[in-house]
Amino acid sequence: MSTQQLILELTLIGSMFLITGFFLFRSYNSSDALSLKAQKILTGLLGAFLLMAGTVKFFDPFTTMFAKQIALSELPFPTLSRWAGQLGEMTAGVLLLVIMIGGRKLNTELRNKAMLASTLLTTAIMVVAVYVHLLPSVPAEVLPLQSKPPVMTLFILGLAWLNAYLYHKNK
Repeated sequence: MSTQQLILELTLIGSMFLITGFFLFRSYNSSDALSLKAQKILTGLLGAFLLMAGTVKFFDPFTTMFAKQIALSELPFPTLSRWAGQLGEMTAGVLLLVIMIGGRKLNTELRNKAMLASTLLTTAIMVVAVYVHLLPSVPAEVLPLQSKPPVMTLFILGLAWLNAYLYHKNK
């Protein structure tokens, strides 16, 4: 991993935390239950992370790495798979950020559908990502964090499910 790529990744992650922290601070309510506070934080961080992860895939070196992952994994319809992965991550992230920013101001039915859609999108994307990570034909050099075991992928999937659980618990 080059120094330039490391600086880019750290800048993106830092800006993600700053933006999410700002909106979390705005929605902070000291009377919220601990599980609701945790769910708000998790919703914001997951939303920002997914939006960032989908967005960076439009820029090098990430776009090249993502295209190589798809080509080497021999996913069907490679161009469609690439766009579905990127736009799916961005859509799930935006939905989560809308839930976090809109909060209780949103219609309950709309908020519930947005949470369901973001969880289903994230689950589908992460399942495909686990599959790609486990293929012997895909080297670690083209994977996120250049790590062959899908640790981060499974971690994000677990957080998405935990977030959905906390959301439904706090309804």
